[in-house]
Amino acid sequence: MIPLVLSCEHGGNRVPARYAALFDNARQALRSQRGWDPGALDLARGLEKRFQAPLVFATVTRLLVELNRSPAHPTLFSEFSRGLPATERERLLARYYRPYRERLAALVAETIGRAGRAVHVSVHTFTPALDGVERTADVGLLYDPRRPSERALCDVWLRALRVLCPDLRVRRNYPYLGRSDGLTTHLRKQWPPEQYAGIELEVNQRWPLIGSRTWTRLQADVAASLEEALNSRPGGRA
Repeated sequence: MIPLVLSCEHGGNRVPARYAALFDNARQALRSQRGWDPGALDLARGLEKRFQAPLVFATVTRLLVELNRSPAHPTLFSEFSRGLPATERERLLARYYRPYRERLAALVAETIGRAGRAVHVSVHTFTPALDGVERTADVGLLYDPRRPSERALCDVWLRALRVLCPDLRVRRNYPYLGRSDGLTTHLRKQWPPEQYAGIELEVNQRWPLIGSRTWTRLQADVAASLEEALNSRPGGRA
């Protein structure tokens, strides 16, 4: 099986006490998809347990600093935090942003050094509707089509998931593009396709909101289909 590294950038909506005043009137934003990815950390921890894979996760709200964006991206800080003095924004980067990304990169490097390759799955969930428009997928697999290892892995993963869940709406590079600014895009610059494959797993939040056995079953099917993909060794590459 190809070695797996997991991450979950938006696992919670926690606000550190130092910054609580910034969010005095932001309770709704914190509870919404803008504040975190409901269900993502549960899914990531389930994958961690099944595969005995290392997991890096964050529970501080993305509205404080966005771990899945590059340092120059305009949404690195939200409207709640971008007005902080430069020294305080630098404190956020030093306390939350850089350690997270460095820890993940170190785990990927360690895995590649040991096994010669690594698949990194970044676990997310997405809101069922955005700006009044319904999202037409239950699961999205985001990757860079220019990297054959990622495309081949997602081909197998998608087919396996559709066999397990024929009625599930599974789409490629939806609701976002896998080549957009993000952690996987950042890490692709450090390793070639034969060593690193970065996939963003996106699950519609309606599933964790439904909860109960339906959500538990979907998590199991996502894991089982990923296991098939990791065992397939498509093209002999990661």
